[in-house]
Amino acid sequence: MTNFAQRELAGWGRYPTQECRAARPEKRRELVEAALSEAVPDIIARGLGRSYGDAALNEGSGVVLLEKLSRFLGFDPQTGLLHAEAGVTLATIVETFAPRGYFLPVTPGTRQVTLGGALAADVHGKNHQADGSLSAFVEEFELLLASSEIITCSRTQNGEAFWATIGGLGLTGVITT
Repeated sequence: MTNFAQRELAGWGRYPTQECRAARPEKRRELVEAALSEAVPDIIARGLGRSYGDAALNEGSGVVLLEKLSRFLGFDPQTGLLHAEAGVTLATIVETFAPRGYFLPVTPGTRQVTLGGALAADVHGKNHQADGSLSAFVEEFELLLASSEIITCSRTQNGEAFWATIGGLGLTGVITT
């Protein structure tokens, strides 16, 4: 069973702060259990809380913290395609793959964001005018819906959910991978 604990959270600017009930799952099964908890209403997902506003605050309700869901699930050195859990940070990706000659095509002002949070915000970097935002480089991801279904989203499979989720700030569900 996933435990929820009272916790004060804030965004990047540390204001406002809000009290919420937070869970920190370490496995996919725990994430599903926490996100669909009937004991804690109105759950939202949160990466590392680097949003400039209050996007991942949920006063009086539940927040699922994703930073422990941070495993690499696969990497293809031929294509540079990475498959990872949503809690992996961009910093970890760069630290792991830059020495091998790979670098993220888009990096925001901080690398201390999770992959799921970066997708939910559709982050961009200094090269935005030339290369676009993160969505230009995403092949697919898995999304946990409120119905408990986990769907694969890509440009061709569940395309509406793909585009509604990237930049959707978590309103469509929880990005899992």
